[in-house]
Amino acid sequence: MSKTFLQTTEARLPHIRSSLSLAAMALSVVALILDRVHMLGLSGLAVAAGLGSAAGLAGMAAAGARARVQMRALNETNGSLRELLHVDQLTGLMNRSAFDAVLDDPRVAEHEMLILLFFDLDRFKDVNDTLGHKAGDDLLKQVAQRASEAVGQTIALARLGGDEFASVIAWSADRRAEQYGAAIVEAVGAPYLIDGHQVEIGASVGLALGDPTRFNPRELLRRADLAMYAAKGSPGGRYRLFDDALDRHQTRESSVRIELGKAMLENLFSLHYQPLIDARTGAFSSAEALLRSQAPALRDVTPAALISTAEASGQINALTDWTIETALAAIAKLKSSPIAVNISPVYFRKPEFVSRLMDKLLLARVRPELLSIEITESVLIENLDAARQSVDRLRELGIKVFLDDFGTGYSSLSYLQYFELDGLKLDKSFLRNVGDRRKTNQIIRSMIDFGHSLDMRVVIEGVESDWQVRLLQLLGCDLLQGYEIGMPMPLDDLLAYRDRHVGGGAGVHGHFPAPLSLPTPDEVQPIRSL
Repeated sequence: MSKTFLQTTEARLPHIRSSLSLAAMALSVVALILDRVHMLGLSGLAVAAGLGSAAGLAGMAAAGARARVQMRALNETNGSLRELLHVDQLTGLMNRSAFDAVLDDPRVAEHEMLILLFFDLDRFKDVNDTLGHKAGDDLLKQVAQRASEAVGQTIALARLGGDEFASVIAWSADRRAEQYGAAIVEAVGAPYLIDGHQVEIGASVGLALGDPTRFNPRELLRRADLAMYAAKGSPGGRYRLFDDALDRHQTRESSVRIELGKAMLENLFSLHYQPLIDARTGAFSSAEALLRSQAPALRDVTPAALISTAEASGQINALTDWTIETALAAIAKLKSSPIAVNISPVYFRKPEFVSRLMDKLLLARVRPELLSIEITESVLIENLDAARQSVDRLRELGIKVFLDDFGTGYSSLSYLQYFELDGLKLDKSFLRNVGDRRKTNQIIRSMIDFGHSLDMRVVIEGVESDWQVRLLQLLGCDLLQGYEIGMPMPLDDLLAYRDRHVGGGAGVHGHFPAPLSLPTPDEVQPIRSL
């Protein structure tokens, strides 16, 4: 090697070392990143390279090769992570995170019109409870496949979580929004075969249609969600397209929800009590507690609408707690007269319902047999096993359980074979044509006989005239309730009513009716021949 070459190399050595130092810094950064993910440590190689030794140069080259391999692996890992972050691992659809990204993507607004579709499954919880979570997972996979086929081409189709699904669809003149809803209802509602069991569920579908330049996609999703809840409750699965009427209803419900909260804070609720009488003797039997509000903003809201809003907002729990505690205080004041309380399905289904009720009875020092619980058919249908356990526990305590609004809900009576109940309350709608139509009389008599055959007492609500009282006596009804018997009244008025009619004589004129007369044998015979 010539002396000139050595001198030249020696002169350039500081520049070479400087270049090597820069390369070493770059490698050190790569090494630090890789170290952080526990894939490679390069600090020794970087130091060697920085010294400018031949070994350092070789190490740097090897490190570069390894870094490229590791970066490829890292990219693959990042791809897998992205998939985990954006794909629902059970169904293979988009997950909520990916769906949210689609809603926020400005390119979505480039479409002329968008359809937002939102649906969840009816009776899915029953599948999980009876067949297990694996069966529930298998069902969700099949639902996802059917939904994908039913809606066809979409901008996005996602499982948002649990049994909730949503889709963004570009509107087309070839297919109306309602057709997507009908397709989902039909596809999801067809029977499934899960682990050798035939399973049938339904879908409640909400749809919203709008110009994305006027309505943010998230607003359309909110509307579809509201429409879905409006569709829910219809048997067999239904769909609903968001419209102005639903918007007005939602605005009204929001206002009621706010005023309901204020009324609870300001103690603007009270209970009124409507008496029930023994149909044969006219004697006071018991009373039903009915919620009333003194809040001016709630004056025009019906009790049914108030309860519905409270259930949807979660306020029903605090409201029912207050109702039960106030009714128990009234029972303590009445001493020996029973009072019935209506229990919302939402409250009844809480696992701690019965134990909480026991605690309230002990605190109020009220005997359980003086409290009656009224529930609707929907409570029993939703989850037979859980409902039966709760009903049995209540009756073991001595609390009476009545089935309210009987005959207005489900057409099947088969569920009654699973329950031991104390009584049925026939809805007032049965009295609209009583006496005028022979079939109506026959239906009422049949339902009374049906209740008696199951060892249940039968109450008829909505009695509004003296002749209805006498006819129902003839038909064999046990207890009567209605404006003809007594209007809902404050507790002090109920005390006076009870004291006047303990031995009988409750009858027909407002709060303090004239005595009832029992039917004669001649009056009974024509009714029995109906």
